[in-house]
Amino acid sequence: MGKLCDVTLTEGDMAISLMGHDKGRLYIVIAELNKDFVLVADGNYRPVDAPKQKRRKHLRFVKKTQVQFDDVSIKKQILLEEQNAKRR
Repeated sequence: MGKLCDVTLTEGDMAISLMGHDKGRLYIVIAELNKDFVLVADGNYRPVDAPKQKRRKHLRFVKKTQVQFDDVSIKKQILLEEQNAKRR
């Protein structure tokens, strides 16, 4: 299997999961662990105080955000993106 994503994800980026039981779920990157892994949160199933460790190659960049790293702000940002995606 080849690389799924070559984009360098940084803190604050919104990304969609490409693999795993959470496939299709939007997340905000809240920390970079190393070259292969990041920590992501969605403010709902994965709150900021219990983020999910995810491989970068299993995420696809959606957009840059200026969101604060708290559950309410992350939930709002993800909800806005989901609503915008439905309009497209």
